[in-house]
Amino acid sequence: MIDSFSSIADELGVPHDSDTLKAHISSGQVHFGHTEELHIHDSNASWHQWYPVISFLISGHLHADYERLSGLLGLPSCSSTQWGRIVKSLEGHVTDLAEWSCGQVRQEITARGDADQWMASFDGFYLTRGHYSNNSSATLHDHLTGKIAYFCHRTKKGPGHNWSGTSGGAEADMLDELLGKAKDDGMVVTEIITDKDTSVNGIFCRHYPEGMVTYCSNHCAKTLHKDLEKIKRNICEVIMLHCI
Repeated sequence: MIDSFSSIADELGVPHDSDTLKAHISSGQVHFGHTEELHIHDSNASWHQWYPVISFLISGHLHADYERLSGLLGLPSCSSTQWGRIVKSLEGHVTDLAEWSCGQVRQEITARGDADQWMASFDGFYLTRGHYSNNSSATLHDHLTGKIAYFCHRTKKGPGHNWSGTSGGAEADMLDELLGKAKDDGMVVTEIITDKDTSVNGIFCRHYPEGMVTYCSNHCAKTLHKDLEKIKRNICEVIMLHCI
């Protein structure tokens, strides 16, 4: 949690102490990346609740983690209902900030002359592991820098739900959306590094028929034992493993 506080202070350009940071944010305007503004109006009485909540959210924690750690530290905590309201109030600001950040990455790719020969990497991830997660996200990264250039989400419940299939199906659908966005922006993906999902290969080749799919070495390593077992069971079968 201390690291989260420090990162906020660094972004705002103020000293790493709660009084200075509180005064800066309580003034009514908080500037992120010199482009977005987040207006927080709060009383001194409830500041000690807002500060940890936002820090936990920035760190990607859920309410259960926040509530457990707050209890261990003897700090007052907000309810899950209050947590939900805070998330909803911050959603627009966070989305705008993420879109701005991705835009900066795309400008960087174009500035260095790689827009027509872009090497990207892709992966999907889930709030709950497995093919029954209600929430999933995917990102398309600039492989040279590791920075996120495009992102999207799928959710099966709540306001704005946009998916009804499995998590595995959502990953392929999100890749289709991200590659479509890249293509609309004039980006030419000549090579994409991804996992060994066969559906990904087909989707990528549909958008960029002349592009190349490279399997991520980490994903290959995870399935290497299973692949060797297949060879052992059927010695006549030849399996080609392409790893980087």
